[in-house]
Order: sequence, then C-alpha cells, then structure tokens
Amino acid sequence: MNSNVWRDLTQAQLDWAYDQAQHAPNMAMVIARCEALSVEGRAIAEKIGTEVQRFAYGPSDVEALDWYPSQRARAPLVFFVHGGAWRRGKAKDYAMAAGWLNLAGAHLVVPDFAAAPDVGGSLLTMAEQLQNALAFTARKAAELGANPRRIYLVGHSSGAHLAACLASYNWLQKGFTESPVHALVCCSGMYELEPVSLSSRSTYVNFTPKTLQDLSPMRRLHNFTMPVSVACGEFESPEFKRQAREFAQGLSDHKANLRFYWGEAFNHFEMLETFSQPDGVMAQALIDLMQR
Repeated sequence: MNSNVWRDLTQAQLDWAYDQAQHAPNMAMVIARCEALSVEGRAIAEKIGTEVQRFAYGPSDVEALDWYPSQRARAPLVFFVHGGAWRRGKAKDYAMAAGWLNLAGAHLVVPDFAAAPDVGGSLLTMAEQLQNALAFTARKAAELGANPRRIYLVGHSSGAHLAACLASYNWLQKGFTESPVHALVCCSGMYELEPVSLSSRSTYVNFTPKTLQDLSPMRRLHNFTMPVSVACGEFESPEFKRQAREFAQGLSDHKANLRFYWGEAFNHFEMLETFSQPDGVMAQALIDLMQR
C-alpha cells in the first residue's frame, strides 16, 4: 500500500510533480529555442551599441555576471535569475530579453552562479552568491548609467525561488539601509521548500533544516514590501501551480502589492520563452511593474 509523504501525494506522485520534464514533452525543443533567442538578444543589444560587459562579483570563476548596458541615462535595471532545477544553466543562454529591454532603454544583468551539485548541494551557498551579485550590481549601477533605485528582480523556475529569497533577504547584513529590489517578478517558481525536500530533488540538494527555514519565501511573506508579480503556466505541474497560487494568496493576505498572471496554454518552459518578446506573459508582468 502506498503511503502519502506530502499532503495527499505518494512518493511517486511527489517526484512526478517536481519533475517538469514529465509535464513538457517539448522541453528540449523549447530550451533550444530559448538558447537561440538569447543569441538573437545578444546580437540586437550589440547592434544598438551596448556590447555585453562581463564583471566578476566574487572570487570563484563562476561568480561573474553579464551586463547589457542601456544608452539611456538613469535607466531602470532588470536583474534576471535563471532556472535549471538548481543544477544547470549559464547566463549567456538567458539573454532572450536583452534586445527588447535595451531597445526599451533598460539595462539587463544576468549572473552566473554555482550549480547545487558543485557546492555540496547547498542552496545557501547559491543564495549567498546571488546576494553578492545583486549587491555588486546595485553598487555598480550608477557608474554604468543605471538607476540603483529602479532595480527589477526577475526569476524563472528555480531562479524564481532564488529571486524570491533575494527579495525577502535582510539586506542590512550586506550593508544596505534598504532593499535594493524595487519590484519583483516570480515566474513558475517554488516558494515553500518542505515538499521539494521530500521529492527526488533531494538526491542532489542538501535540504537542511536551516535551508528550509531560511530559503522558503512562504515563511517570510512580511518582507515582501515591494510590488510583486507572480506568474504560472496552465500546463505546469500541479505542484508548481499550487505553489504559485499559495504564494500569491499568502502575499495577498499580507497586503502585498500583488498581481497574478496566468499563462494560458503554456507549460513551464514555454513560460520562459514568453520573456523573449515584450508582448509575452512574463515580459508583460515586468512591463506592467515598470509602468506603475
């Protein structure tokens, strides 16, 4: 007899629910399209005279970021945290929005950071690297013509989880008097780690009690004082849809400035692709924030 390990889900059901490949038969095709769109995005950015710059924000080779500068003075800045189940992904493959953002007059910053298997499965290490990356970006912004008070934090999938962790972080610990995050977009993410820790993802992530407590944004809803947009696709896994709805409801209960976006007929990876054009669901979630 199968026993439930999380709410009404058995181990097999939970593993299935946290494996997006099971819910997106076109996963490889869409990822390939996103990589091609990133090549196009980089080319457009360079064509309008904003060649990508590479900066180190930490001591290890992976602690570096790609910066697509705008030509506009005091321009807003978008800081994008990529997904990849905490174990894959490179900044250069997540530049699909570089072209349209630069044309709209905004900077784009995409950091590289460690994969969980390379740091003993520690999400805490990954989160700290991203804290340092965002701190570096905020301090470098004015020098490169960006407005440090208009930093828009965007994340997809496991990157949405890490972005939510950044937004709810106590930035006093990094020497900031206030959060550098002006607004937040979380697309297709996870916001409570307990069920994830019980899934097959625990084979490569070290889910310690401290990790669950410190890196579950659902436990820090009072820290989301900035405007927040949450997005999710109709054809994502049931657990990802539940996580998005419960996160949005929790934020609403805490009187957050919240908007929810439903990607009708899109799966997990197609939602990322909607960031490549300004009329896409994920792009619109950001644009709406920038126009408020």
